[in-house]
Amino acid sequence: MSQQYITTSKRLIHNTIFNVITLVSGAVITFFLIRFFLAQLGESRYGVWVLIGSIFQYRRLLDMGMNSSIDRYIPVNLVRRDNDGVQRVISTSLFFFAALAVVLGLMTLLLYDNIGAWFAIAPKLVGTAGVLVLIVGGSFVLSMPLQVASALLCGLQRYDILNLTELIMLLLRTFFIVVLLGWGFGLLTIGLVYGAGEVLVKIAQFVYARKLLPDVSVTIKSIDFKLLKEMLAYGINTCLYRTGGLLILKATDLVIAVYIGTAEVSQFAVAIAGILLLTQLLRAFATAIKPAVSDLDARDEHSSVREISFLMQKYSLLMVIPAAWFLIVMGGDFLHVWVGEKFQDPGVVNSLGVVLAVLAVGHCLRLSQYSNFLVLVGKGEHRLFGVLTIITGLLCISASIVSVKIFNLGLLGIAWSNCVPMALISGIILPVYFNRKMKITMRENFVRVWWPVFLGCTPTMILISIWKYINSPESWMSIAAVVVFSMMLTCISAWYFSLTSGERERFTKSLKIRWLRNSSIRSSESHIALREE
Repeated sequence: MSQQYITTSKRLIHNTIFNVITLVSGAVITFFLIRFFLAQLGESRYGVWVLIGSIFQYRRLLDMGMNSSIDRYIPVNLVRRDNDGVQRVISTSLFFFAALAVVLGLMTLLLYDNIGAWFAIAPKLVGTAGVLVLIVGGSFVLSMPLQVASALLCGLQRYDILNLTELIMLLLRTFFIVVLLGWGFGLLTIGLVYGAGEVLVKIAQFVYARKLLPDVSVTIKSIDFKLLKEMLAYGINTCLYRTGGLLILKATDLVIAVYIGTAEVSQFAVAIAGILLLTQLLRAFATAIKPAVSDLDARDEHSSVREISFLMQKYSLLMVIPAAWFLIVMGGDFLHVWVGEKFQDPGVVNSLGVVLAVLAVGHCLRLSQYSNFLVLVGKGEHRLFGVLTIITGLLCISASIVSVKIFNLGLLGIAWSNCVPMALISGIILPVYFNRKMKITMRENFVRVWWPVFLGCTPTMILISIWKYINSPESWMSIAAVVVFSMMLTCISAWYFSLTSGERERFTKSLKIRWLRNSSIRSSESHIALREE
């Protein structure tokens, strides 16, 4: 195994830790804020906030994958020691994002003018929704040019700085939202606090990025339109995948808002919240793969890329499968404990439990391919992956409209309309495509990934099933007990049944090195303090 692979592996572990801390913190806080928002705002008002948030999620599509391009072009130019190339990437990207800010501003005004006509919003909430559009959209317009900073920090593999700024702002934003809503403020306050936080965190990241590259200046002369074309050609493939992901996760909110109402948007947001939490957890765990793969691919370390693809899919599945099984088996119980008293009709929570179980199956299969996608992104060979994800999203939307508009099947019909396309494409077509692209045989994939995962997950799945049969959880304490014991059992069984001896040794060494390094720092500080005394 090459020294470069070992170094990259350590950096990958380091970056993954920071990603997990920040993204999981954000997902958990958002998850529990849903209950608070329902209590403070009610179903319809909270549905307006979810709707507007879902709409502005699509702003990410405007960059056409430019963030992903920066994430690849920066490490590649650094490996080649091409400082001029780094300068051209930054200047060109900043110009591009500034132009996008103007486009986003115009789209915000268009949405403000038509928010009441396009969606089934209660007349008394239309005015508030319009002002909220201006507040949220304006904050994104101001922060758009600075978007280059977060992509630059990713390309430099400085996830510590990126995530620290995000985490601090997350905690501050949550504190102010909870306090102000508790004092009786409403939707517009949420928008103002959220928008101000978005702008401030981008400014902080831009300042840090400038400090990391003090010799790189941003000039008009460095804007390279040929480079811009190349970066867009690369990034558009990532944009396809992101578009498909947004269609799968967020377009359903728009379908419900158009054909049913904002109260049902709130209900669906509750049902899918656990899945979004799992999605964020996996994203945090796997995001650092892409720049690491780009680095190895630029050095022609193809065997190391294959090794990373095996390991990351295995680790991802060890995380996804037990969590999805919990949502399928105990999702209804969890919803009763979490938000049962927040809905006037008790039957709503029962039906949402079934919706959650159906959605968990489809999304589990979708998430099983996330690490594979990131490997192909790092290699720049992910176009068809993105196209297939878009097809999945379009199938989900089309089937959802038919199920609601023609057959009047409600949220359960929408759940099945999402599950079936994801199962077909993510469960069958995408795995076959990835294995062929990476020259991996079915037997090799089974031996290196699926069989170890089966051995590691089965004890936890049995535990959850028996627990449900013997004593269904009816309180936060019992839910916490299931989660904690399931996590512990998964870690133990994965350690002994899923990891090879080499993997266990590598994890042990990494933890020992980090502990020794921290001990050395503390010892040095103690010696300095003694000398000063």
